[in-house]
Amino acid sequence: MKTATQKPKKLSILKASIARKWAKDTPTASIFRNMAMLATGSAAAKAISALSIPIITRIYLPEHMGVLSVFTALTAMLVPLGTMRYSMAIPLPRHDGAAFNLALLCASCLLVVSIFFTFLFWIFSPPLLALLSMEELLPYWWLLPLAIAGAGLYELLSNWAVRDKAFKPLAKTRVWQTAIGSSAKIGLGLLGLKPLGLLIGQVFTQAGGILSLFLNFFQKFRSTWRHVSKRRMVFFLKRYADFPKYRLPSQFLLIFSTKAPLFYFAWQFGAESTGQLGLALMVLALPMTLFGQSTGRAYYAEIARIGQKRPGEIYDVTTSITKKLFFISIPAFLVLLIMGPWLFELVFGEAWRDAGVFGSILALYLLTQFISSPLVNALSVFDKQWLFLTINIVRLIGIIIIFGISYSFLLSPAQTILVYSLALSMHYIFTALIIFKVIKSGIAKHSATR
Repeated sequence: MKTATQKPKKLSILKASIARKWAKDTPTASIFRNMAMLATGSAAAKAISALSIPIITRIYLPEHMGVLSVFTALTAMLVPLGTMRYSMAIPLPRHDGAAFNLALLCASCLLVVSIFFTFLFWIFSPPLLALLSMEELLPYWWLLPLAIAGAGLYELLSNWAVRDKAFKPLAKTRVWQTAIGSSAKIGLGLLGLKPLGLLIGQVFTQAGGILSLFLNFFQKFRSTWRHVSKRRMVFFLKRYADFPKYRLPSQFLLIFSTKAPLFYFAWQFGAESTGQLGLALMVLALPMTLFGQSTGRAYYAEIARIGQKRPGEIYDVTTSITKKLFFISIPAFLVLLIMGPWLFELVFGEAWRDAGVFGSILALYLLTQFISSPLVNALSVFDKQWLFLTINIVRLIGIIIIFGISYSFLLSPAQTILVYSLALSMHYIFTALIIFKVIKSGIAKHSATR
């Protein structure tokens, strides 16, 4: 016969079981906790950046922002060459000793590339910057290799943080580097260092967390130093050769195609128009990087859990998220389309009305990008990385054609942005259709094997 104490005892066992299931040390809870921590850090950093922009635009002129835009574009395009994308492989080895050999391989590549770019810009910066009509950047060419080295080293250390699951320090560095970078831009600008203040602030924004992360991992680096050898570094150079072979060109094409409008505007329309476009792209990138990337991670986590063996479920999830993203983005699209120039002038000052015009024209491009960009993660689940590279190549060819048309027909800055926005919108729609076709092919293949 059961006693009265047995029922509460069973209830306590059940509660303990549920508690263990949702405890912080379970794998699922740990993943979502880490994602939330990184998302919080990114959100705080973006909030700081967003709040600082209206102050910065009242200190600096559009031509100063044009210099910053070209500087940022050049840095972003060249940073992947610094580590040859070997840094992306740091989380993969099982043992820390092996990963540390890989980290030193990345650091060695970064050192060689940084020295190479130092001599390159020292000798060729006058004709290179003259080609982009960016002679204003010439006195500050020495900041370019410094920014490449700093951003590359931060990329290396942040990937070690991912390996070590040190998400809290990583989130903190993202907040602090944005705060320090924004403060430097504002403070140095008030002191009259224009556009140098923007450039120094950008270097801090890209590399401000290096020392903090290095000190956080110093003891581990020290203990794994004994595992370093030239033979092991050569082994990992060959073992992860696919990263410089495939990931590097894909990343380079993606960044170049993203920054190409800034290069074209600098070459064809000068620093002021480039600054106006740079601000428009910067503001439009805030919701994309904050909400779009978070949505992409959540979508990727869900479809990766489902797996390619259940393509029907992936299709349902993809259809659902596409519809929701469409309805979520429509209000912002309409506001930007109708009120863009007025909003930019109100928030950033009278000098930035043209940036609002560009933002209004780019609204359609932002809408389609916001909807389709998270869906690209499905290509990884279905082992179609080569297709992602192909999509980036097609995009680059399309952008070259767009600017060729602009140059040939002497289009104005607004007309050029209109053609660019329409073409990129079609590209993102086409990309989404390709992804749905890949998923449907997976369904057909799965049905045929049943």
